[in-house]
Amino acid sequence: MKKLRSYYIISAIIVIASSCRKDHIMLYEGDNYVQFTKSYKDSSLFSFLALPNDNQATTPLAIELIGKPENRDRVYKLAVVKEATTAPEANYSIPATFTLRANRTVDTAWITVKKTPEIATKPVRLVLKIDASEDFRVGQLDRSLSILYISNVIARPDWWDDTVEGRFLGDYSDKKYKLFIQVTGKSDIDASNLDEVRYYTIIFKNYLLREKDAGRTVYEDNGMEMTVALIGG
Repeated sequence: MKKLRSYYIISAIIVIASSCRKDHIMLYEGDNYVQFTKSYKDSSLFSFLALPNDNQATTPLAIELIGKPENRDRVYKLAVVKEATTAPEANYSIPATFTLRANRTVDTAWITVKKTPEIATKPVRLVLKIDASEDFRVGQLDRSLSILYISNVIARPDWWDDTVEGRFLGDYSDKKYKLFIQVTGKSDIDASNLDEVRYYTIIFKNYLLREKDAGRTVYEDNGMEMTVALIGG
């Protein structure tokens, strides 16, 4: 997916986030906070290209506790930032509340995403923010928002950055990305987690090698053999 963040969106997110609280947490007795595990600057992507026969799916957003785990389930809330969201309601469904399970410091918010004809030509953006609840206050400024792109179109994703290109998957092409999704079932990877990047690169690399050994070498559209940059396993 190409870089889709415009000046308006960045400005809107900063204003919205800044209006919520300062980027500083002071823990007092009894205070607990929840936040996303990654900054809103690192957007997520869900692509239906990995699920061509499905019209609906769920995708995870990781959240974390800043505070003390408790021996009970607790409730947190997410809300759509509509002024920064381009996705119509037909493309997503958000529960009224989410649960941080007992004794956990990290958990998962599952978001329902839906396929529509429009996302076959252009990704749509869903921006979510953490709202205060009876159990939690809002965490750090840059982790109180999450940007999720919902897509059914091939375009270079933000996570396929210079590091991923130079050390792992090699030169980007739409054909390679589409095949990568088909082979691994992954359209979105945390590029900061190099172990995860390496793991899925090895799966993809081994697929290309098996195809070559079977006499079915995979080629790019320019006639060059499709390869990855990762040396060894």
